[in-house]
This record gives sequence, structure tokens and C-alpha cells, in this order.
Amino acid sequence: MDDTLTEEQKLTARAVLEREGRGFAEEIGLGRTNNPASLFGLLVAAVLVAPRGEATGPARAAHEVTNRWHTASDLAAANEKDVAKELGAAVEGFDRDDDRDDRASGDAGTLVALASSLSADWGGDLRALRDEAGRDPARERELLTALPGVDDAVADVFLREVQVLWEEVSPFADDRALRAAATLGLGETAADLARYGSDAEKTGRLAGALARIEVEGSHDEVRRTASS
Repeated sequence: MDDTLTEEQKLTARAVLEREGRGFAEEIGLGRTNNPASLFGLLVAAVLVAPRGEATGPARAAHEVTNRWHTASDLAAANEKDVAKELGAAVEGFDRDDDRDDRASGDAGTLVALASSLSADWGGDLRALRDEAGRDPARERELLTALPGVDDAVADVFLREVQVLWEEVSPFADDRALRAAATLGLGETAADLARYGSDAEKTGRLAGALARIEVEGSHDEVRRTASS
């Protein structure tokens, strides 16, 4: 950690990581390794959680989908009704009963279209997209948001999580992470968060943990842990 940080900031950062250090992806069983299946799983998770506030239910649904259809080419060839059924079961208890089926059907169509486009344009491998972008984060975002179902909010979640693998993205923090950081006195920018770790992996884990804390509203619990 940066020597200019206060003791309170250091303790708070440690408390954040103790509470949520794995991030949502790892918590529900999505690995973070730089291979096609893992990267595709992260993108599927981002598509499902970004519009729903990163709740655990949709993230778990992403795990179930990519556990059955491991790669983009697998999902591109899937029957949308089968995908919708998998999604509907996984998010039960999160979406209301009267809209769950409609949401699952819409999400299934989006995911199959995303997988088809990724397979056609990049051979199902987001590393090819990264190479085409010349490892330029702005160009990576541009290519990502050209994919079906990927808007800036989805790209934010994906880039926040993938920075532990794609170091050129780091330091990166989305709005949720930065709101939590400001509330907890840890800073206001992604560069501020980079002061708490020595590499992209630590910055990514801190940003992911802060985003979860913002979603959960668990700022006071973090403060209590830091002061105990």
C-alpha cells in the first residue's frame, strides 16, 4: 500500500477485502482465467447482472448457463427455450413471478445473439477482440459495446472484473465501486484505488469488492470491522 495513506484508510481497505475480496464472479463459481470459456463466462455474467444491480441471483444464473454451455459456440447453437428455462430456474426468488418468464426469455435471446456474434466475429474468443484492439482499453470498450446486449454498463462490469487478467485496463473502477470508495473515505477515482495495491489484480479485487458493498449497502459493517 502507498505510504501516504492514513492508517484508517489502510484498515478500511483491508476490511473491504476481508468482506468481499473474491468479487461476485468467484463467489458464484465463475473463474477468472485468461481463456475463452472463462472470459465468455465473465461477459455473460456482466450482461445479466449489470441491469439488476449485481445481485447474486442473476450472477448465479450466469454460472448455470455457462456451466451447461461452456463456450460461445456452444451457446450460439443452443435452443433459446432451453436457455430461458435455465435462466428462469436460476433467478427464481429474485425476479417477480409475473415477470420472470418474460425476463428469462428476453435474456436468453440476448445471450444467444451475443454468443453467435462473438463466435462469428472473434471465433468465440475475447482474447482475439483484445488483440484486435491493440490492448487499448478505449478500443476494447468500443468493440465490446458493438456486441449484442453489451452497453456501457455491461462493459463497465466486465472491464472491472477482467482487469485482473488484462492489465492494460487497470486501474479501472465503475460508478458503483467509486461511490462506495467515496463513502468509505478511500478516494474518488480508479487511480486512488490503485494506491491500495501493488498490481492490477489487487486493484481489480478492491474495485469488485467495493461494488458489492455499494449494492449491499454494507458500508457501516465495513466501518465496524475496520475500527474493531
